[in-house]
Amino acid sequence: MHSHKTNESQEDYLERIFLITMQKGSCRSVDVANDLEVSKASVSVAVSKLQSGGYLHKDDDHTLHLTELGEQTARKIYDRHLTLKEMLEKIGVASELAEQEACRMEHVISDDSISKLKLAIQNKACMKE
Repeated sequence: MHSHKTNESQEDYLERIFLITMQKGSCRSVDVANDLEVSKASVSVAVSKLQSGGYLHKDDDHTLHLTELGEQTARKIYDRHLTLKEMLEKIGVASELAEQEACRMEHVISDDSISKLKLAIQNKACMKE
């Protein structure tokens, strides 16, 4: 049975697999381990959970492929990340700190709040230039 609720760690893995695939054209477990600076065993556990949740499948050569659900989830998290980072930078937060904080915030912000932030950024309402 597929459970369609992810935790922060799973979302980080999905986002990273998505980004590596976009950059390199494919993604293997070793790429994720190197990129996130975690052990291959940690990636293996995460991949197993994501596979059982219906978010990805793995080929015999260990290439990871996001399912439609996995890609939708990864795109949503990455979009939140970009929106939050942009908002933080627009209000004067240093880029590196904005990156770190967006990584944490992307997992807890509601869909409604992210939509309103996007509108605010587009309208430059309450944003300093």
